[in-house]
Amino acid sequence: MASIYKRGKTWTANVSIMNGKTRIRKTMSGFATKRDATIWANDIEFKKQNKQISTKDALFIDEFKDWYTVFKEPQLETATKVWYKTTTNLLTRKWPDKKIDSVTTKDFQILLNDYGDTHVKSSVLKIKNIIRSFVIFAMDDGLIAKDFARNITTRSKVKSKDADLKFLELNEMKNLVNRIRYNESVSCKMILTAVYSGLRFSEITGLTPDDFDFKNNTISVNKSWQMQDQAFKDTKTETSNRIITMPDSYMDLAKKWTLGSRFAFEGDNGKPISNNAVNKRLRYYLDMDNSTPITFHGLRHTHASYLLSQDIAIQYVSERLGHSDVNITLSVYAHLLDKKRIEETAATIKLLNAI
Repeated sequence: MASIYKRGKTWTANVSIMNGKTRIRKTMSGFATKRDATIWANDIEFKKQNKQISTKDALFIDEFKDWYTVFKEPQLETATKVWYKTTTNLLTRKWPDKKIDSVTTKDFQILLNDYGDTHVKSSVLKIKNIIRSFVIFAMDDGLIAKDFARNITTRSKVKSKDADLKFLELNEMKNLVNRIRYNESVSCKMILTAVYSGLRFSEITGLTPDDFDFKNNTISVNKSWQMQDQAFKDTKTETSNRIITMPDSYMDLAKKWTLGSRFAFEGDNGKPISNNAVNKRLRYYLDMDNSTPITFHGLRHTHASYLLSQDIAIQYVSERLGHSDVNITLSVYAHLLDKKRIEETAATIKLLNAI
């Protein structure tokens, strides 16, 4: 079965071909019209039926590009697309001739090890997660038989300087909340929302007045606002569509706020204020108490870290954050979980010694 789709200003066609029990694709891009792409696809289908076409194994990079074009590119945020392009460039450099059914766990581990020599761990994790998503698709689609990305570890020789990976300690979080609780600025309302909800910046800027349910004390997350495109977009993943239960203390304050007409939190121009503007206001209040310098995204980490430190189940925290997989939550907050594990070990030994 052939598939025809538009990519930018040109058309692409691909045809599925069975090679024994494995399905591969033959793809051609750059057609000026859909008709041209259809003619090419029909020709390939004819040759396939008459066994006039090669069924050699497909290249990993070719299949990865097709997967991105068909399944990812149409629904991704502009900022997220950068990471897929980075992954594509890495695979093009490292695995230009690698057949999709010949990649091993060792190959993938070496790829990430090499990347970790010159990049921070958070970047290595992004590359790993993107390729792992493709591998799962490729298994479901019959392109590969084994999940070679399952038992992969990540490490980095480059120390992270990214403030986003930091979070506030409990006393710092309370100091921040006390300073901005009754502040009427849009920035402070957004900061307070992030502390209590763990929402992403794009999710908070995408909130509208109708997303606040004061009867049930919930906030509905069903879209995001993309600053680069100045448009509403879908949430980052399907699981990011969620309803967040909020505490009474927050909702009692929010009831008194004057929300915007289109956006819940909008500036004087009728649109959400920028990440940079909110970060400046956040840093101002953090400096007043000599608190850990974090960015707005660090408030999301603060929210999750606090819940995990209070023994809230990681499955629930993952759902609240809108992560597509609990393994993402585990990888991001591994350092916290290790600390809790040490505490639990000590408590366990104490109990056992009392027998």
